[in-house]
Amino acid sequence: MAFGRRDERDPLERALEAAAGFKAGTWESVQSFAMLAVEARGRPEADRLYDQALDASQTLKSGSWESIQALTWLARAGRELDR
Repeated sequence: MAFGRRDERDPLERALEAAAGFKAGTWESVQSFAMLAVEARGRPEADRLYDQALDASQTLKSGSWESIQALTWLARAGRELDR
């Protein structure tokens, strides 16, 4: 977004666009993808976002506050998406 220019699109649309170039590989990315999956429920992107979060979570080491938070969001996304 250029300085001084307003983006009038829906926040979810802007978040989905930003996530398109996001690479999973941290607990923060797992949490972000899971949160987006919950918010995108009912849209075609929801399952893809959930799968990205789930795949990334399986290669990361648990045991930190960040991992607990991300895994909790992932569990919620799974429940919300009936996965």
